[in-house]
Amino acid sequence: MVGGCLSCFFTYVSLLLLGVCLHDVEASRCEHNIHKKVGDTVELPSCLPAEGVISAQWRHGGLIIIGDTIVDVPEKFKGRVELNPTSFNLTVRGLTLNDSGDFTFMSEANEKQRPTVNVTLQVHEPITVEPTVNSNSTWNPENDSCTVLLECSGAAGSSGAYSWAVRNQTRRGSRLRYSITPQDGDTGFTCRISNFISEKSTIKTVTCSNGTSVTLKTGLSFAVILGAAGGGCLLIVVIVGVAVYVCSSKQSQGGSDSNDLTVYADINDVAIAAGTSPAMKPCTLYEAIENRVDTVTPGPQTVYDSIQLSRMRKASVSPYQEIS
Repeated sequence: MVGGCLSCFFTYVSLLLLGVCLHDVEASRCEHNIHKKVGDTVELPSCLPAEGVISAQWRHGGLIIIGDTIVDVPEKFKGRVELNPTSFNLTVRGLTLNDSGDFTFMSEANEKQRPTVNVTLQVHEPITVEPTVNSNSTWNPENDSCTVLLECSGAAGSSGAYSWAVRNQTRRGSRLRYSITPQDGDTGFTCRISNFISEKSTIKTVTCSNGTSVTLKTGLSFAVILGAAGGGCLLIVVIVGVAVYVCSSKQSQGGSDSNDLTVYADINDVAIAAGTSPAMKPCTLYEAIENRVDTVTPGPQTVYDSIQLSRMRKASVSPYQEIS
């Protein structure tokens, strides 16, 4: 008799422990963070037993969405929400980005208020476009290597986490700084942008060579140095040109002073040689010609003057003029 009672007792304890374990397993399977993409349908679990429930309701953003006795659904969720009367799980269809947030399940069972259950829903826009990778390599002459700078960016409006994969290494973030050598050959850099529901990736291949833009320790590139050297040479050429021009101008002025080779100078010399005093020497071509004219004896100016001079006769003594 005693053995039979002990057997019943152990059986009851075993069943009780099994029920507790099953309840814990069910509670552990309850998701409190759910990620979905736009347009999906989600079922939010109540995470509590349904036995003995006399009142149940779901809230979002402080507003009651739906309950066992509530049929007035907010405009935001009309036609998209449904409450399971058995499990009290909440189904939401046609998810939008605005549906993201905390959903709260409140219930009463056996005349007692049960613990509040919070479920966080995150609705994501799916990533449909591959990210863009921009790279810039700099040759380091100190150790014969290249420093590669890469930047990864997704499409406008997209959000997600960035990561890099190169050889057997993984880095996080949208930017990467990496060193490679010419012996490495073609090196592939994989940029991946992902969220909880989708991902896209792009591979960028980079090769290191000493033809890459060189950067010195002083931070000045060869392009800057060559530009400065070219500017200096140009300045020297300009200075030499100006000096040559000035010297040529001075020589030209000195030659004109020592050798009077102009027409006016020649006329001057002729006038002085003819006996004109230096103080009275003509200054222009016209003055020289005028002086020469003054020294010539006046003569007939026209043909008629010449004829008239040749026909001049003595005055007649007769009171009557002689008819010629």
